[in-house]
Amino acid sequence: MSRVPTYEQGLVDAIPVPMFFLDAGGVFVGSNRAFSEFVALSDEDVLKRGVYNLLADRNVEKHQEMDARLLQTGSSEPYEDEVFGAGGRRYFVIFRKALMHDAKGQVSGIVTTIIDVTDLKTAEVSLVTSESQKKAILDGYPGLIVLFDRNKSAIWVNNSVYQNVSMPIGRLCQEIICKRTSYCRDCAVTKSIESGKVEVAIRRVETDDDAGVAYYEVIGTPIINLEGEVESVIAIARDVTDRFQLERQLRHAQKMQAIGTLAGGIAHDFNNVLTPIMGYTEILKLKMRQMGIDDEPTYEYLSEILVAGKRAEKLVEQILTFSQNGEHKAHPQYIHPIAKEVIKLLISTMPANIKIEQNIDDSCGPVNLDPVELQQVLINLCTNSADAIGSEQGTLTIEIRKVEQREGDKTEWIEIRVSDTGEGISSEVSERIFDPYFSTREKGYGTGMGLALVHSIVTRNGGLVEVQSEVARGAVFRVLLPVVVRQRSSGLLVQGDDVFDGKGRILLVDDEGQVVQVIGELLRSIGYHVSGWTSAKAALEHFQENTEAYDLLVTDLTMPHMTGVELSAEVKRIRPNFPVVLITGYSDRLTREFAMSAGIDEYCMKPVSLRDLSSVVGQLLGLSEADRFS
Repeated sequence: MSRVPTYEQGLVDAIPVPMFFLDAGGVFVGSNRAFSEFVALSDEDVLKRGVYNLLADRNVEKHQEMDARLLQTGSSEPYEDEVFGAGGRRYFVIFRKALMHDAKGQVSGIVTTIIDVTDLKTAEVSLVTSESQKKAILDGYPGLIVLFDRNKSAIWVNNSVYQNVSMPIGRLCQEIICKRTSYCRDCAVTKSIESGKVEVAIRRVETDDDAGVAYYEVIGTPIINLEGEVESVIAIARDVTDRFQLERQLRHAQKMQAIGTLAGGIAHDFNNVLTPIMGYTEILKLKMRQMGIDDEPTYEYLSEILVAGKRAEKLVEQILTFSQNGEHKAHPQYIHPIAKEVIKLLISTMPANIKIEQNIDDSCGPVNLDPVELQQVLINLCTNSADAIGSEQGTLTIEIRKVEQREGDKTEWIEIRVSDTGEGISSEVSERIFDPYFSTREKGYGTGMGLALVHSIVTRNGGLVEVQSEVARGAVFRVLLPVVVRQRSSGLLVQGDDVFDGKGRILLVDDEGQVVQVIGELLRSIGYHVSGWTSAKAALEHFQENTEAYDLLVTDLTMPHMTGVELSAEVKRIRPNFPVVLITGYSDRLTREFAMSAGIDEYCMKPVSLRDLSSVVGQLLGLSEADRFS
C-alpha cells in the first residue's frame, strides 16, 4: 500500500528503527519494514485500524495534537509514551517527529520514528544520508551515538553528545566518551576497527557531579566498505551506572544474607551454650539465698559470671541485629538500653575533641520500633552533630525523656534530643535538611541520606522529627515517638529483680539435653513439676497419652523432625486452651504477631533468665482460661 512520496521504499526499509509516514492531513501513508515487524501488520491493516489507535489508543488526541503543532510551527520535541506492539507486547518508547518536504520545498507530511528504550541494548541505529532523518531517528536516543572514522575522529554525533561535550566533531573517541586525552587500549571502538566485528566494552568515566564517576557501556559496530575493509565505526554509549550500583547492592545483600544465616546458626548454638552457664549460676545464687548461705565473695563471683554471660548475650544480639537484611519489623521495646549501647560505641569512636554528655530517663515507657532502625536513628543523628562540630572543641548531648502531652493530644510521647555546639544551620539549609541526597559536606564525604533516613524511619513509625538551629549557635534535633500502651507484658519487657514462685506441671521440650536440664532445674527451683524431653515427637506421644497431666508447654523453636510451632499446633489441637511458651535464640524470626498467629501464648529469648521465665510462666498459669485467651 505504501505511498511514501519523497523517500525510496528500499532506503527506509534498510533503517532498523520503526518509522511511519503521515501526509499533511495526518493520514497514514506508509511505513518501513521495521515498523511492520514492530506491529506485525501490513500497511493496509494499519491504515484500517488507525496508526495511533493501534499504538496508543489512550493517547490518540495527544499524538494528533503533536502532529498539528508540528505542521503549524515546524518544530517538535521528542516525548516518551507507552505503546503496544506485536502480540500486545508493551513497550516504552521515545517518539521523534520531523517534517518531510517535496521537491519544491513544500511540506508534504510528517515522518515519525519510534526509539525502543525498553531495552537500551537494542540502541544500534543505522545512519542515513539525510540530516533530517538522522535527527528524527537518532536524536531521540538518550545515550551517545557517534560515527567515527578509522582514525577515531568524530564525523557525526547525536544531540546527546552536544549536551556532554562542546564542539565534538573532529574530537577523538576517548575525548567524547571517556573524557580523557590518553589512548584507551581496550576501547570498543578501537577493537571494532581492528577486528571488523561488533565489540562491547565497559568504560569508567570521571564526572563533575557529586557522584564523581559513571560507567558507560560502549558498543562499537564497524561499517564495512565494498573492499571488505572497516571504513568507519558507529559507537553507541549508554550510562549503566545505576546497573553497576544495583549489582553492587545485590552482592552486598547476598553477602549480608549469608552472614545473617551464619550468624543465626552461631547464635542458636551459642545461646544453647550460654543457657546452662547462666541458668546454673542463677540456680546457685537462688540455692544460696534459700539455704541462708552468707558467702559474699562467692555470691559476687556468681554475679560476675552472670554479668559476663549478659555481655556475651548482648554480643550475640548485636551480631544478629547488624546482620539482619530482611524487612525490619517493629515491636514494643524500651529505648534506654539501646541508646546506652550506641553511646558506648560513640564514646569509643568519636574524636577526642568532642565531649559526649547523656541524660537518659530509664523509666520511659516502650515504643513500637525495630531495634535496628532505632540504632540507625541514634547513630545518624549523633554522626551528623559530630560533623557539625568538626575539629573544634565541642559537646554532643543525648537526652531521652518522656515529655508532657500537648494540648488536645492524648498520646504520650518519648523525646530523643540530640544537640551539639557546632556551626549551626541556616534557615535555607533547614528547609532541605531532610531531603534525600542533600548534603552540605564536601564532595566525596557523606551521601546526603543520613537525615533523610532518620525522617523516613521516625515518620513511618508514627513519630515526629524537628530541628532547631541558628548559625554559629549549634543545633538541636528532636525525635518524638509515641509510647506503646500494652495490656499485658511479655517476657521481653519484664522489669525488676523479683522471682515468682509457682505451682504447676510443665512439659519441657528442647533438642539440647543441657538446655532441658538447666531450664528444668530453674523451674523446679521455684516450685514447678517439670517433665523434660529432647525429642518433640516423643514428647507429643507422651502428651497424647497424658493430656490432663500438664498445665503448660515450654518448647524450643528450632528442633529436628518437628519445630516448636508444629508441636504447639498439635498440642493445641488436643487441648485448644493449653498455654504454650516458646523459647528461641532467633529474635529476627519471631515477633509477637507471628507467635500469636501460630498459637504461641508467650515467648522468651535464649539465654532465658530465671526472672523472665518465672514471670512468663507465672502470668500464664496465674490467669484464668477466659482471661488467658481473650
